[in-house]
Amino acid sequence: MQDSLRFETPENVQVRYDPAGLGTRFVAWFVDQILVMLLMFVIFIGLLMAGASFEGVLRNENHKSHDDHAVLYFVGLFWLIWGLGSIAYYGCCELFLRGQTVGKRGSNLRVIKANGFQLDAGSILVRNLFRIVDHLPPMWLFPILSRSGQRAGDMVAGTIVVFDCPTQLSTIRSELAARAAADAQYRFDAAQLKRLSGQEFLAIEQLLERLPSVWGQDRDSLLELYATRLAKKLATEPPPTESRVRFLDDLLSAEFRRQDRALG
Repeated sequence: MQDSLRFETPENVQVRYDPAGLGTRFVAWFVDQILVMLLMFVIFIGLLMAGASFEGVLRNENHKSHDDHAVLYFVGLFWLIWGLGSIAYYGCCELFLRGQTVGKRGSNLRVIKANGFQLDAGSILVRNLFRIVDHLPPMWLFPILSRSGQRAGDMVAGTIVVFDCPTQLSTIRSELAARAAADAQYRFDAAQLKRLSGQEFLAIEQLLERLPSVWGQDRDSLLELYATRLAKKLATEPPPTESRVRFLDDLLSAEFRRQDRALG
């Protein structure tokens, strides 16, 4: 079994991914190939219909058959569309579905960068242009010999296919990660969030987790300590006593949204 991949973001946030197995990747690829073939079949039928019309025009205007030229033209055009269509399908899916194709989504797989972050347009272009090379028989050995199951295109583009199974999150994390920015009472921009370390955000999460079991003066002291110190580092006004919990909630929620935008 392949070892899990562990990454640490610049903010000291620990992220773990499990590399996708070759069997699961094959299932995803097979589903995607069926979709590509269906798309190419539709295009092929369209070319045949267009070819029949084109041939009819030529016969009416020139009174001679151009069967050979027409057939060669449309066969060549079909193979060109087949090659470009495959690259376009995978590229567009991975770009707009955040590293997934239809087959990968059904198999809970996702393509990410080798450093754990979300794909960019350059990486998507490179890994999919290399599909032409990866289809050659000698290149089939790359995923087998690679420790992380990378094909040649993945190695050149610096990408990897991983399982996209949801992880178990704390109650606070699940709740705040799903909260919309419009629901926040306190707003924090990216520059402010970068002033805090990953350990500080972890401390906020742990405080909010245990807060229901803390009462009286201890609760007030903890909230005052955290809210005052964090507000100072964020260069903002400390929240009033009655809004300290909301201040911490909105701060942690903003960080979770920022992480979700950055990570794959």
